[in-house]
Amino acid sequence: MDANRPDDQAALLDESRRIWDTNADAWDAKMGSGGGFQTVLIEPTASRMLDIQPGERVLDIACGNGIFTRHLAKLGAEVVAADFSPRLIELAKGRTTENLDRITYHVADATSEAELVALAGPEAQPFDAAVCNNAIMDMPVIEPLFRSVARLLKSQGRFVFTVMHPCFNGQDVALQAELVDYESAPRYSIKVSRYLSSEVTKGLAITEQPLQQYYWHRPLHELLNAAFEAGLVMDGLEEPPYRPATPPTSALGWSFYDVPPLLFVRLRPKN
Repeated sequence: MDANRPDDQAALLDESRRIWDTNADAWDAKMGSGGGFQTVLIEPTASRMLDIQPGERVLDIACGNGIFTRHLAKLGAEVVAADFSPRLIELAKGRTTENLDRITYHVADATSEAELVALAGPEAQPFDAAVCNNAIMDMPVIEPLFRSVARLLKSQGRFVFTVMHPCFNGQDVALQAELVDYESAPRYSIKVSRYLSSEVTKGLAITEQPLQQYYWHRPLHELLNAAFEAGLVMDGLEEPPYRPATPPTSALGWSFYDVPPLLFVRLRPKN
């Protein structure tokens, strides 16, 4: 398949949805209510960059099992959350036992501008903020997402997205540790053999999931230019290190590296 052809993109998207529906229960069981990147990196960093105020209306795109949706509601936001996987939305609803009056869940495809814009409701009520955590690399096309966000946000609104850092993650990236003679501790480095080529590959996000999922690698210029061309401007960028409270269980855990596993970007409508 050619990931740049519309017919093949549609086929890949359908297959990707089936994969996520199949993996949803394993993913939900693993994620639970947090842990790992979600707790150490995503929740605190995205929350700080969004700076949600009570009563604000927020759109959570590709919400998965709703873990960040529920966090937003605890902050006092009115949250509209959506994912293209019906099973993940079922699981999100099942985990939502608090702030039920401040959360609505929808099945919506983040690669469809029409489906995203419809989330504003019949009165096209704009959003104060929007967020998309670690999902853009799962999408065959990203231009509809950025165009939709530009239409859905208030003039002073903000959009934060998180992705696996494209400079340091991918099928052609290898985590390495080497012990130099006469030294007592290893040196940790990352080997990048390819970066500029946009491509789609399959891999496992967690070992417990039964099926490999699709990853669409995009270099930074392609990722950000799609946002700029949609009428968004960047006013915030963070690359936090992974420093969990507990020691890593892997000899090549991300906490050993002076390299960010995730990239956080904040965008606003161009006024």
